[in-house]
Amino acid sequence: MRTRAPRLLLLSTLAVLAVVATGCTPTAPQPSGSPGSAVPSPSASATSSAANALVTIDGLSIDDGPLIEYTDHEAVLAALGDIVGPVPAAQGPDQYGFTSYDWDGAVRLNVPESGRAGLWVGSADTPGVVFTVADDIGIGATREAALAAGAEELPLDDDGDGVNDYLAVGTREVPGTTSLVRPGEVGIEYVMLALDGDTVSKIFGLANDFSDL
Repeated sequence: MRTRAPRLLLLSTLAVLAVVATGCTPTAPQPSGSPGSAVPSPSASATSSAANALVTIDGLSIDDGPLIEYTDHEAVLAALGDIVGPVPAAQGPDQYGFTSYDWDGAVRLNVPESGRAGLWVGSADTPGVVFTVADDIGIGATREAALAAGAEELPLDDDGDGVNDYLAVGTREVPGTTSLVRPGEVGIEYVMLALDGDTVSKIFGLANDFSDL
């Protein structure tokens, strides 16, 4: 019998185990796409002059620079404006207090009234920057390459085909929480990769397995 996946946190409040938050559920992009459809990787010529944005649990690092923490909303917005394109008009705040900034569906930042903002990357169509996690793994990477770089499979199978649809990178325990998918164990948070078949199709800046909204 298939178990319903608890929704996960995309940053400090949103995204997925399927995307959850620490207390509210703003509008968050959900993993989609038919299994098996490939997401093209940026070519070497297209990425040679692009900035590299390393996505971690706590923030972004541009071209090996200092960490820009998600709690510094203005700094994260400014950094994304520099590398993705002009900061789009704010949408919201919504009923949960989140204000969203959406770069044409390729990148979204959901900013709460306080706490960590939620970063979502859903396309490789970002000419000025390549978003990656560990060892240059980003959108278009294969499941095999991500696992070889240290990613771990999450026990989440959205389409019921018997194959897990999400990977965790940079797993970290969160004391005082309890996992909803690993009974009796401490909850964890991580950067989450959504898979379309065996290809990375989305990056969630932070997800966890202990929030269910």
